[in-house]
Amino acid sequence: MSRKKKFFFTTVSVFLLLTHAALSQAKIEGVWKYAEVVVPGKNSAEKDTTITNPQPGLIIFTKSYYCTVAVYEPRAAVAPAKDPKNLTDAEKIARYEQWRPFAANAGTYEIQGSTIVRHPIVTKNVGNMTRGTPSFQEFKLEGPNTLWLLPTAGTPATEPRVKLTRLE
Repeated sequence: MSRKKKFFFTTVSVFLLLTHAALSQAKIEGVWKYAEVVVPGKNSAEKDTTITNPQPGLIIFTKSYYCTVAVYEPRAAVAPAKDPKNLTDAEKIARYEQWRPFAANAGTYEIQGSTIVRHPIVTKNVGNMTRGTPSFQEFKLEGPNTLWLLPTAGTPATEPRVKLTRLE
């Protein structure tokens, strides 16, 4: 094959890959809510649990940024503190328990094939924010209004599969 043909095919291939990534990114832009969560069983004998009415959660994807907020289990109301400047140990524990199942993070993202690579900038969990490594999830679009976020190969088997529906 001549050098010109090799250059042409290489250029076209790179263009197609970049175009595919850009189109995929455009397709996931929007506001998505948690619609279903599939939690894997703890071992091969235990069946997966499908939660068809999960706690509230939103993911917003813009052109290159994302924001996720989610509640993973019901949260109990907490009584007002008797002295807000001097919480008792019981009041501190109650507030910790109220916020424990809440998750929030935001940052930049990119699409690599069928993988979303997220680079957190700010998170509720300081470890996620300071570790300096991105997080990876496979994604699958089912039409224009359904998005699945799936664990990648090598991810712990306890990671859930999340079905999202587009709000806008």
